[in-house]
Amino acid sequence: MMAIGDSLFNGVRSLTINQQLAQWSAPAQIARALGEPFAIPDYPRNVVINFEQWLHDFPFVTTSLQDLEQNIRYWDTQPRSALTDFDNIAIASARYEHLYNWTWDDAQIDLDEIRVALGNQFHEPNARLGDLFFDFNTRFLLNPTGDPATPKRSPLQIVADRKPKRLLVSIGHNNGVWEMGFGAKASSGLGGVSDDQPFNAGDVQQLARFVQELKALPAEVKHIYINAMPLPSDVADLMPVPDTSDTHKPGPGGYYPVYENSLGFNYANLTAAQAKANDDLVRQVNAMVAQEAATEARIHIVPIDQAFQDWNFKADPNAKTVTFDGKVISNLMIQAGGLILPLGWRGGLMGLDGMHPSILGYAVMAQEILKAIQAHEGLNPVAPIDLYRAYLADSLLQRPPSAWGAFFVTQLEVRRLTQRAPDLEQLAAGLMPTTSLHQSIAQLVPMLRFRLD
Repeated sequence: MMAIGDSLFNGVRSLTINQQLAQWSAPAQIARALGEPFAIPDYPRNVVINFEQWLHDFPFVTTSLQDLEQNIRYWDTQPRSALTDFDNIAIASARYEHLYNWTWDDAQIDLDEIRVALGNQFHEPNARLGDLFFDFNTRFLLNPTGDPATPKRSPLQIVADRKPKRLLVSIGHNNGVWEMGFGAKASSGLGGVSDDQPFNAGDVQQLARFVQELKALPAEVKHIYINAMPLPSDVADLMPVPDTSDTHKPGPGGYYPVYENSLGFNYANLTAAQAKANDDLVRQVNAMVAQEAATEARIHIVPIDQAFQDWNFKADPNAKTVTFDGKVISNLMIQAGGLILPLGWRGGLMGLDGMHPSILGYAVMAQEILKAIQAHEGLNPVAPIDLYRAYLADSLLQRPPSAWGAFFVTQLEVRRLTQRAPDLEQLAAGLMPTTSLHQSIAQLVPMLRFRLD
């Protein structure tokens, strides 16, 4: 078995990927359930970003800044893996085209260009953190040994070379869902001409090419499972204004009058009509994938979109939740932490960024994919996926950063007042009382000024 795709298969949680999170990615959980060997990326250190740890260190922001610089310097040395190949080569921030035309050498070329552009600031906190994350991660995943003689192959070319019996795929989120969820961007419809619109004409062309590349894989790849994308309104980061999700839910298929991106690099609102239009757009894209794949019997669509609808407690009071240790786990934005005052628990299906699942959220995803594998291959898991085990393994759900509540409320209020993320450190000092807490939050916010899809 192999897996390709983006951050939702890479195992990212709260903008972060490391060895522990990679071990609990959805593909890794599926492999363990089936009792199959599966080479998982053995990250020796967080790839650039360590958001949850920075919040644990809060308000000692200097420690976080030092950690960020050390991470960049470490990955700049091109650390080697003990493995020659990984079976999970899903890359956070990847788009359709990256799976058929992006190689470790392309990442290296991009890193060299960034080094020239930034000069002495290359190892310091900078606006290119998202690019560094993508390029360092790509280089490690596609060339684990760091050998310059390693063939320059895209993820799909590597799959074609290795010919796994089963391929798991999760892709497309960075072609539109990220902007609609984390950026609260309203779509202009499928195939729009503007390059900055979700699922524009270029994205549609990439999608068609990607499916054709899947169809061209060797016959030895007998089963290809593609995740349908979840609807943007289901993601935790997109919350109603005001937040009445605990008391006045619109019901299944319903929408709140207004939404906001509760964490983000900008601030924006969506009306109910716009939120529905975004959902309808993703439904169209999912239908396109299904239609394109319909002529290929070995391609199977996994209804992840329906699974997340079933867990949409944000809108549906009867949606699925699970309670562990008194915590009701749902798809609401996480509320936890008590730097100033203790906060009650809510959320937990997704991490602190409201876009990437928690380990428990990935277990829910893995269960759905495993159902599809059972249906199409007649396999029964040797160790069924246990949600409670995933919960116990999730450090975020066990011990959320105490500073999270204060950081979340402060960044949201500042973004509401300014309508944007840039210059938050200066604006925070002017808009709020000058206390050590506010100053620390103001220093931490600029570390998030990058796009990490």
